[in-house]
Amino acid sequence: MQQALQLENASIELAKMGGIQVVGVQLKAKQYAIEIFATLNNQQAEIAKKFSNGDIPSLVFEGMIDREKGKIPASLPDIEELQIDFHCHRLSSRSQILLHLVGHRAFAYDIDNEGKLLRYVANFKGGGHEILSNENLPDKIELSSHSGLTLGPHTEAPYNCSLHSLDGHSPAPSALILTARWNPKNEPTKVIPISPIIKKINPDEVLALTSTAFNFTRSDSFTVGKGIAGNNISILDIYENNSFSIRYNSYRFSASKFASTTEKLAFEKLNIEIANADIIEYSLQPSSALIINNDIALHCRDIIKDNRRLLLRIFGYSNRATPIILNKDPLLVQG
Repeated sequence: MQQALQLENASIELAKMGGIQVVGVQLKAKQYAIEIFATLNNQQAEIAKKFSNGDIPSLVFEGMIDREKGKIPASLPDIEELQIDFHCHRLSSRSQILLHLVGHRAFAYDIDNEGKLLRYVANFKGGGHEILSNENLPDKIELSSHSGLTLGPHTEAPYNCSLHSLDGHSPAPSALILTARWNPKNEPTKVIPISPIIKKINPDEVLALTSTAFNFTRSDSFTVGKGIAGNNISILDIYENNSFSIRYNSYRFSASKFASTTEKLAFEKLNIEIANADIIEYSLQPSSALIINNDIALHCRDIIKDNRRLLLRIFGYSNRATPIILNKDPLLVQG
């Protein structure tokens, strides 16, 4: 309880400064994380270090303070209202501290989410189980976290590279952290660890997935006029210490027309194993947070049933990642 109170007080102070987009908050969040890390017991510290080292696919924080318990609006406020909501600032500030606690720093891409650190994950644009009042059913609904559509297994974009920058692209996020402002029906976020899947694929197929034989379509969450599709990229990167990273999206990836038969079969096998994989489900609330290792785990969700559901998402880079930095505080990188 003492740790939860310490974290809550720190989050409130950052929110009072204006939240995670304000200059100076990043450094303050790191300082708070150092202070909180000093209070961890041996088991907690070991788990935090394992996630920092990339050894754990996902990590849940529970038992945090929920100051608005039971207070759920009649409908979801618009984004402009949420951007000035103190509790959104408080919860996202808490998430930034938690990222630092496990050795990651919050960042945003210049091509995505208008270059802002905090993404409001909710059904703003339609496609959920409940039709929005302004939803035009014949219209095409974007396949992104701003819709209510089912999102199949994926890692977060961009998909050009992991860990190190390549050809003007910063690497994919090392991690993402999610918490809930509201989740009235306890709708879960689903996580799929990749390691058990890789073990089911034979060595030749694993090797084929490391070849630059795959394409992806442009993400609907990219800012208008920014970000492009990608061709001739790999799905898997394997490193000298036998660790790996995956870039994958069940609804955006395809095998290149130049891919060999082996590469096409490997991609098909990967899709089948992911479709049949064991899934970890977690229903977020304001008292909890979920950090997903974007290198070794996929995540997905079902169609949104209650349009008041609002998650708050922030990307994080590990200390090993080498992005192309455009602005240091808040951290903005070239996508």
